[in-house]
Amino acid sequence: MTFEHVFRLTMSGLTVGMIYALIALGYTMVYGVLEFINFAHGEIFTIGGYIAITTLVWAGVDSDTSAGVLIGYFIMAVAVSVLLTALLGWLVERIAYRPLRGASRIIPLLSAIGVSIFLQNLIILTWGPEAIVVPTAIVPSQVVVMFGVPIRVLALIIIGVSVVLMAILTYIIRSTRIGKAMRATSQDMEAAEMMGIETNRTIAFTFIIGSALAAIGGFLVAMYYGSLKFDTGFLYGLKAFTAAVLGGIGNIPGAVVGSLLLGLVENYGVGMKLGGLAWFFVAGLALGLYTQTIRVPGRRRRHIRDEIRTPAYERRIVNVYRFPIPNALKVALGPRTDALVSVSARHSLRLAAGNLFLAVMAILFFLNHDSQFATMWQHAISFSVLVLVLMFRPSGILGEHIQEKV
Repeated sequence: MTFEHVFRLTMSGLTVGMIYALIALGYTMVYGVLEFINFAHGEIFTIGGYIAITTLVWAGVDSDTSAGVLIGYFIMAVAVSVLLTALLGWLVERIAYRPLRGASRIIPLLSAIGVSIFLQNLIILTWGPEAIVVPTAIVPSQVVVMFGVPIRVLALIIIGVSVVLMAILTYIIRSTRIGKAMRATSQDMEAAEMMGIETNRTIAFTFIIGSALAAIGGFLVAMYYGSLKFDTGFLYGLKAFTAAVLGGIGNIPGAVVGSLLLGLVENYGVGMKLGGLAWFFVAGLALGLYTQTIRVPGRRRRHIRDEIRTPAYERRIVNVYRFPIPNALKVALGPRTDALVSVSARHSLRLAAGNLFLAVMAILFFLNHDSQFATMWQHAISFSVLVLVLMFRPSGILGEHIQEKV
């Protein structure tokens, strides 16, 4: 395993992760405001890519088009795609979701699934079941060499555009009037209405900006892979939703972190031999042991009430974490006589189970260091990471919906 190989996988993972992030932000913003998952978001992403590519084809862009004119056509295609897809997002919210806002959560969820199926069939009726292919003449084919590794210019463009869009979104949410309205609506919709905020308009804007970001993501995916199919959005939407949950659903920075992590995990998982992947488990084990033996016991000591704080009691809490067997196991199996000790024991056993899992996986991967996962395992690897994170941190990496961050 060479540095060049790892760097190539890293750049590929960051590129894919940035695309996931553009889609995941739509999921997490809608959840932050409505606590509702818009499962039709993946199809909106696909339609955005279809519209952009169709616009370029209709404009007659080919290999003879000059660079300046080509850039203008690209801007026009993105603008048309964003406008039409934003309108679609507004219509979906207005027709399919707003009338069901006060209903049980399962009803808008079923409505979202229905909208997803409807939009997927709309794509088939409009463009046909075959994939739309991007003319190779309009796809940037230049490469740059970084650290001895040839990197597609298009990959750098995707990363750069995604970073700029996320910066703009952050500014809108944190520093504009509509962004403050989004945060207020997320925190308490009824209180926001009493303060004069048009919550319906705020929610509609959330769908509009999420759809616009997804449209740009669809266009970037089509350019990066050279084609787009009517069901592409289903998988990408599922991956982006996974990334949002991984980072902490409703948490905007979490959606970005989860997306980047997911992109890197996918590329490392199928691009590296097991011997190289084993070191990630070793690093995770080192972090896990630090968390269990140093970080968490220190935090638990601060939870002890002053009237019962003694050196012996503090040592008991610390030993529950540092020696889960037999201390934590004995407490968990015995009668509950102390709430803090009992909670600490169960927490310690979960941490110990996680560390044991990391140690076993590291050993297994080292023993099979020359083997490698096939590409078909890419999706299974990413969803396995999600399951593991949710087992030991159900709120996600950065925590679930945090009102002030949305």
